[in-house]
Amino acid sequence: MYCPVCFQNTLRIKSTGVIKLAFNGKSKNSSIFTYNLQKESQEQLIAKLREKIEDFFRFYADFQNKAPLKNFEAYAADFLCENNCKIDMINTKVSVVGVVYSVSEVKSILTEYGKKYAIDIEVNFNH
Repeated sequence: MYCPVCFQNTLRIKSTGVIKLAFNGKSKNSSIFTYNLQKESQEQLIAKLREKIEDFFRFYADFQNKAPLKNFEAYAADFLCENNCKIDMINTKVSVVGVVYSVSEVKSILTEYGKKYAIDIEVNFNH
């Protein structure tokens, strides 16, 4: 991935960190979880994502006037540049979709829980 400071393809995710989820720009305090790429299998990482997405959808399903889900973000601040650039990770959000989770996995999970909880999914992952 490209570093936001030097614009070189030198940005790498740390082996451990925190992933935050946002749905239409909103998130719950519980929409955050840790990851460890060295100790957790892909199945374990997906299980964590599924759990957090379902938790939010269960919460959101009770809303009276729910807008369709048009924007989904899964991001982390746990990235390093191989050129040792100083990256402002407080104000920088780097997506983990396409890094930790494939686009197809995320689409599949969102679609599954959208159907289960009657939430329209209109997320477009074309960047």
